[in-house]
Amino acid sequence: MASFLRMVVAAILVFCGVEVALAADDDTRVALKLFGAQDIENGLGTCRFSLWQDDRDPVTDRYAYLFHVNSGDRNYAGPARLKVGDTVHQLYELASGGRAADGVGSDYLFASNDREIRVHIELLAGDPAGDSYRIKDARMTVIQKGKVPFVAVAKGMRGCVRAETASAAPSSQSDRPAPGLPNGIPIGRQTLLDDMSQLPPVLLQLVRDQAGDDCDVDGFHAWGGARYVINENYLLWEVPCFSGAYQAATVLAVTQNPPQGWGNLLTLPNPPGVGGEEFQAMNADILGPKGLIRTTALNRGIGDCGTYQVHRLIDGPGEVLELDLLEYREKSKCDGIEMLPSDWPLVYRSY
Repeated sequence: MASFLRMVVAAILVFCGVEVALAADDDTRVALKLFGAQDIENGLGTCRFSLWQDDRDPVTDRYAYLFHVNSGDRNYAGPARLKVGDTVHQLYELASGGRAADGVGSDYLFASNDREIRVHIELLAGDPAGDSYRIKDARMTVIQKGKVPFVAVAKGMRGCVRAETASAAPSSQSDRPAPGLPNGIPIGRQTLLDDMSQLPPVLLQLVRDQAGDDCDVDGFHAWGGARYVINENYLLWEVPCFSGAYQAATVLAVTQNPPQGWGNLLTLPNPPGVGGEEFQAMNADILGPKGLIRTTALNRGIGDCGTYQVHRLIDGPGEVLELDLLEYREKSKCDGIEMLPSDWPLVYRSY
């Protein structure tokens, strides 16, 4: 079956040969984009087939996934998720097979209904882990009509995880309720920006002037930021600040709706005793309908220590918006024991 799949992929490449050659001359490539668990419409399922870029960690990196499909059983019929440019494509499994490793096949072929996108996945190495298979090395070839095929080196998992493991897996915290927390001003749906040129210039200058010591707004950033509608008067913005190996920071800011040359950076107040305010929102997670913003600053990559805060968006004096601290948790001991940041020791609560 593996040889059959390879023949199918080879045939596709031959069929597209003329167009691929033209694409190469024009240096036209498949614009494959990474996405995060927060972008998966139904969250990470208990049973799934996921691939992420081999030098990224889906637990700590906001954008890591190359390919993902949930399943209620062991048959991965789709739809799978793949992002090319600004378009999220739904793919369906056409064939699978190859030499089985611990009950897992080595080759898979997916395609969109219109066959505009085809994906060949080859699993090269992995280890069984309970009911799942940890993919240590994989190759994913993405073929798009009129483009040069894109080959990605990946890691991942295929199979089912236990319920307790699934709950601790990377997923959008926005999908989890925050019982007992008072709500803030509702925040609209996130709109990702193509690049930082779409941010209001006034905000970039404010970051340089007020938060330049903490935020390299003119450095390299893996994403362009985001915009949220508060109401007919205000917009909330995430301005990229820095991206590290396992976490990233943004600066939160407000402008008029639409922007008209005025802006204001939102500071994140610390609890009494800690003192001061911060501009950096570490690994910000925005719970839009509740008007809450969760931040998690990790002290190291495995995520077993750090600080966790919850703020809400409120009306401040003088018809401005500001953030109000509701909860502050800290786990200072990096002991290798992993738990949800929302379960770290409580330091301060205002409600």
